[in-house]
Amino acid sequence: MSNTPIDHREHATTYFPDRRTALWSLPALLLLTGCGQAGPECDSPDTRNSVLKIVSGDSNNALVDYAARNSSAVEARVNNASREAEKSVIWEKARQSASYRLDNTIIMNSRSKRAATCSALLYATVEDATAEKQVDFKVEQAPDGNVSVSVSPFQFSVPPR
Repeated sequence: MSNTPIDHREHATTYFPDRRTALWSLPALLLLTGCGQAGPECDSPDTRNSVLKIVSGDSNNALVDYAARNSSAVEARVNNASREAEKSVIWEKARQSASYRLDNTIIMNSRSKRAATCSALLYATVEDATAEKQVDFKVEQAPDGNVSVSVSPFQFSVPPR
């Protein structure tokens, strides 16, 4: 046995006579692997806006109720109100004034040519209180190109005060 290292390059040139061709083919191959997988996006501005519109339009939104009930500013106004009707108006105005945002990171759970399921943290802020909850949603693209968004209802249990 010899201590001389074995040079395998001669065998490589036998099987890959023009390595430059193989290297130039790699970018094209990478581009083609994405073909056919294009579909709706989780993180587009339209998708984000649709999710926020759906959640903010939900009159049974427990997340905003939680934020409102944990707002010291809202609680102070409610405590200063003398009548129940006045307190109800304060709670309702607080709910209506809530602001919503999705976290910068949106996770794509699955994707096909026509649909994507996604998750993100949703924040609801009422004056000085913010509540957060994961929201799951689905983005679907119809054959005509129209995109629809649906939000999965989420369970939100509030501990009793």
